[in-house]
Amino acid sequence: MTSSDTRPGRTRLEAPLLVLLADTFTMAVGFYMLVPLLAYHLLNNLALTVGVVGVLAAIRGASQQGLMPWSGLLADRLGHRRAIATGVLLRATGFGLFAVVTTVPGLVVASVLAGLGGSLFHPASYAAYTLLSGERNRVQVYSLREILSNLGFVCGPLLGGLLAGFDFQWVAAASAGLFLVAFVITLVGLPRDMHAEGTAPDPAGLLPVLRDRPFLGFCALVAGTWVLVSQLYLAVPVLARDVLPSSVGLGAVYSLAAVVMVVVMLPMTRAADRWLAPRQSLALATLGLAAGLVVMGLWQSAVGLSVGVVVFTLGQVLFSPIMNSEVSRYADPSSVASYFGVHGLALAIGGVVGNLGGGFMYGRLGGTDAAAVPWLVLGGWGLVVCALFLRRSRPVPA
Repeated sequence: MTSSDTRPGRTRLEAPLLVLLADTFTMAVGFYMLVPLLAYHLLNNLALTVGVVGVLAAIRGASQQGLMPWSGLLADRLGHRRAIATGVLLRATGFGLFAVVTTVPGLVVASVLAGLGGSLFHPASYAAYTLLSGERNRVQVYSLREILSNLGFVCGPLLGGLLAGFDFQWVAAASAGLFLVAFVITLVGLPRDMHAEGTAPDPAGLLPVLRDRPFLGFCALVAGTWVLVSQLYLAVPVLARDVLPSSVGLGAVYSLAAVVMVVVMLPMTRAADRWLAPRQSLALATLGLAAGLVVMGLWQSAVGLSVGVVVFTLGQVLFSPIMNSEVSRYADPSSVASYFGVHGLALAIGGVVGNLGGGFMYGRLGGTDAAAVPWLVLGGWGLVVCALFLRRSRPVPA
């Protein structure tokens, strides 16, 4: 069940793969419509503290990536289509709740549902991409996926910013509606049974993945970088509150980053693939993420925030596709979703550390004489992880 080449240099994308790409774009618009503005809404409209917002972000991240190993195993056992459909329905429910709840317990429920939905469809979706693409065109298919996701990153914040001008409830309701559309697309367009030809789910479950020590070492380093990636939806809203006039301006900053993603992703990843080993690319990307945070944190102005976000985005552009590609190279064909699930757990650990640590530092040190300390700590962390990537005795499999 793969796409096939119809002529040299051309790739024919079969209908299920086109459906999966449509799913990706719809969910990306829905996600980026809401999440970049969620912290701003919680801080300003609901008057929550930075620490509470960080805890809610950590709960959502832990509910998503923390359960991914078991969600990936479930997808390998029960089918990727069913896991994707259930996941998007749960996320639609969680995002819809953000439109109506105003108490911390209600926000916790919404965060958990949104996270659980992501835990189900994320590893299943990446496994489906791997299984629906042929070996020869897999990089091209992953690139198409990243482009559509980034286009969603362009459209989502713009739509969210416009709707936020009326009321945040419109943002959450529209986001939930798009995930309901993705639910219908998934049920109608994806095949019921998606497994690699000649394979069956491994009866040993997650044990083979957990015994893959090179893969676990890779996951540990990725978690270190994800401490920085997780700051995008916490640090940027915190800074935007002081240097931007409204949530519309925040949406514009995120859309600027997304435009940079779409423009530079293919040439940057092609150049990295040609000139750098994967571990070098991942190290350079980590350094870019850290540098972007330092720039936006120390140069506290609208211009500084924009420049910092662009630098941060360049690191993210380089890091994400190479990271996902390397996971698929480690994965056994019968356990692709399980590998992506365990990898998701590593991201959860990094995200929780980043959100809790960032929220603590911004809340305690922001507005004091030590306001520069959080950004210098994040910059130093990035340097350490960058060095660890470069010092790997065994490179990431190529």
